[in-house]
Amino acid sequence: YDRYGTPYLLALELSKELTALVWLAGPLSGLIVQPLIGAWSDHCTSKLGRRRPFIIIGGVLVCVSLLSVAHAQTIAGWVTAEETLRKKVSIGVAIFSFYFLDFCLNAVQACCRSLFLDVFPISQQDTANAFGSNLGNLTNVLGYFIGYVDLVKHFPMLGSSQFQVLCVVGVLVFTASMTVTCLTVREEPLSADEAAMTRAEPWFQVFVYVWRALGRLPPSVQKLCNAQFFVWMGWFPFLFYSSTWVAEIYFETHDRSSWDESTRAGSFALLMYAVVSVVSGTVFPYLTSRGYLSLKNTYTLAHSIFAAAMLSTFFVHHVAGATMILAVVGISWATLMWIPFALIGEYLVMEQQERDQRFYYAAERSLLEPGETYDAGMVLGVHNLYVVVPQFVVALVVAVIFSLVQKQQHESHDLSTSVAWVLRFGGLMALIAVALSRRIVDVGCGK
Repeated sequence: YDRYGTPYLLALELSKELTALVWLAGPLSGLIVQPLIGAWSDHCTSKLGRRRPFIIIGGVLVCVSLLSVAHAQTIAGWVTAEETLRKKVSIGVAIFSFYFLDFCLNAVQACCRSLFLDVFPISQQDTANAFGSNLGNLTNVLGYFIGYVDLVKHFPMLGSSQFQVLCVVGVLVFTASMTVTCLTVREEPLSADEAAMTRAEPWFQVFVYVWRALGRLPPSVQKLCNAQFFVWMGWFPFLFYSSTWVAEIYFETHDRSSWDESTRAGSFALLMYAVVSVVSGTVFPYLTSRGYLSLKNTYTLAHSIFAAAMLSTFFVHHVAGATMILAVVGISWATLMWIPFALIGEYLVMEQQERDQRFYYAAERSLLEPGETYDAGMVLGVHNLYVVVPQFVVALVVAVIFSLVQKQQHESHDLSTSVAWVLRFGGLMALIAVALSRRIVDVGCGK
């Protein structure tokens, strides 16, 4: 929804500066929801398991909010028939629904990521995360292909606009995938002894724990988080404005009222991006498993490619060129959705094995208080802070970039240049991430 959300909000006549603030929903939900859900699910005593109840409840709410986003104008029509007020209400409904969707989606994502760490041993962490990432990339291929097709023509019963039909398809695919997960994953509920050890704490204790953990992460996790901070400073502009950039280039030679056509142009570019992600997500895990590339070097290479692609927007002025740029970035996306989580999984399993064996290195012994451990959900919550906090900064920077560049333009409705500058800012942040990536601990190498 993030790739199609910005064009949809612009079609509702929301200003581009405000779209940057709308996407604060992502970091806000990550900052609040992921640590809370991660901690609560770590100690959940439900007979369904620790993660499954949150996946089910969150999944239902995701479907409701997604349909609400798609039909914001219809809901506004139920409230008022006055045209000006109806536009304002539809924008309000869309923004609220996007925020609610992001909060619910983060809850589901937090539990699904925790399942990887709960179920798979250290020997399978790399493979499991690579496989999961590639399934996501395959889903992207399906999603962007569907977005490229004229859905209203073929499925008029599902909605009156391209975005509405996309949301209905998204609900169907999401429901099917979550159903398979809940029915097939073997999750052991907390035992009676483990449940007895679960202490009832006030809700804010989770944030106290996260704050304390921020300064006490194992060095291996901390170095990865440092790189991830700037990685997401670079990726946030791309995730929310890449399709808008393609659409703006499309509008340079087409009428601006043809939103569905521009959406399909963006969808085709994203389809190429997703196809490359699938191929990369298959090839790179094979190369790393065979020892041809290390996870560390692959991570550095991927973000070097991303930085080069974003800075090359200086030279792109046609949809074909923009499509090629998005396709190349698919290489970086495949590794971003795989390597960090594979590394965290291996770091944590190794930490747990050392703890079980009562063997601690002197340099790490002081990192944890007596009796204190970092569960999978909690560590992922801490790692997620390094993903969401930079997004607050980037959202404000993006709004400033739009405002400054608009003042330099002769026609206020021509915003293609401002979008390009947002992507270039992301490229500069990626260069910093490349430098920090060289400090990441390579699993198996210890350096």
